[in-house]
Amino acid sequence: MNPIKILVVEDEVIVAEDIAGRLKKLGYIVTGTVVSGEEALEKVAEERPDLVLMDIVLKGDMDGIITAEKIRAKVDVPIVFLTAYADDKTLRRAKLTNPFGYIIKPFQQHDLRVAIEIALHRHEIEAKMLASLKASEATRESVEEKSYRQNQYISMAAHELRNPLNAILISAELLELDRTRSSDESQVRTLRLVHSATQKMNQLIDDMLFMGRAESGKLKCNPLPINVVDFCQDLLDQLQLGNESKHKLTLISSNVTSAILDQQLLHGIISNLIVNAIKYSPNGGKVSLELECHKPGEGDKEAIFCLSPQCLFPNSKLTNINSPSLILQIRDEGMGIPETELGKIFEMFYRCKNTGKIKGNGLGLTIVKKAVELQGGAIGCESKIAIGTTFTVVLPYVALSSKKDRTYG
Repeated sequence: MNPIKILVVEDEVIVAEDIAGRLKKLGYIVTGTVVSGEEALEKVAEERPDLVLMDIVLKGDMDGIITAEKIRAKVDVPIVFLTAYADDKTLRRAKLTNPFGYIIKPFQQHDLRVAIEIALHRHEIEAKMLASLKASEATRESVEEKSYRQNQYISMAAHELRNPLNAILISAELLELDRTRSSDESQVRTLRLVHSATQKMNQLIDDMLFMGRAESGKLKCNPLPINVVDFCQDLLDQLQLGNESKHKLTLISSNVTSAILDQQLLHGIISNLIVNAIKYSPNGGKVSLELECHKPGEGDKEAIFCLSPQCLFPNSKLTNINSPSLILQIRDEGMGIPETELGKIFEMFYRCKNTGKIKGNGLGLTIVKKAVELQGGAIGCESKIAIGTTFTVVLPYVALSSKKDRTYG
């Protein structure tokens, strides 16, 4: 156990030296003896003593009681008053500072030791109680947060699942009622509606399961060899087939090879960002996915997340120029994100105010953030209203082989 450090505040030099001598005989370390409140404040800030012995009557603008108030406002250190005054007025003033002891001069060495040990013990108990209260409060807040999120999940799921479920039920009734009268074309349209509604339900369920596993810590990163370019091209082809709008999906790849990545998490990142790019570009336009491998010492890509204050992970290891990384940029020519809302877009269930009647559940970007974070990556966003949005994702990159640069589109 480390020796106890004590600061003595006493304006009578001879008395201060006597107290310091007694303390040393008792085995304490005296960090210093000071004669004024101003000096006491400075010494406490410099030395951080375990206890302060404070004379109430001090020369200068601050007496011992005022000095004690200022010390306790800045530092959690027990203070024991030393004084020759025991009148009611002085006692009332002293009690307001919540002292840990009050010794009347003259005192015996044994009395000094008892007062110090009781003060230190009381302070230790109070510190433990405070820590326990903070831990209990944190636990309570955590439980309340989990309960709140669960209620959000249930409410959102009930709301989002109701529409596609109603569509399926209505479609089934139409097929049952009109099976002899409806045309083949009518039946095909109805079945397409059922298929679309089912896909939406499946996607929502998948999103909920993903978030549930991520928040419970059960979702892990499982990197395996993957041909990054082929994987991304196949994914864009699938999204293009399911996209009946005027959007053109383009893949641009530069010096990217096969690598070791988590295929499921990569799929969640790209698909959600591409789907959002399509969804929030109601007038069509080009949506591009650009891939680039950044190797140590090549260019200024290491500063890519210094582009805007909306950077999520400014202290990411990937900002280190010695970390090979895969850089993915998803660009669209859509409505853009208001600058005041860029800092909120990755929050669960958050939807920007300018999305209007465009449907969504506010989970897509939260899933992207989780998937990036699980892989030790970084993500940033830049956007301008009515011009478009660019999401930049950086992931740890371990190349397996080298191929010639390829461009798709």
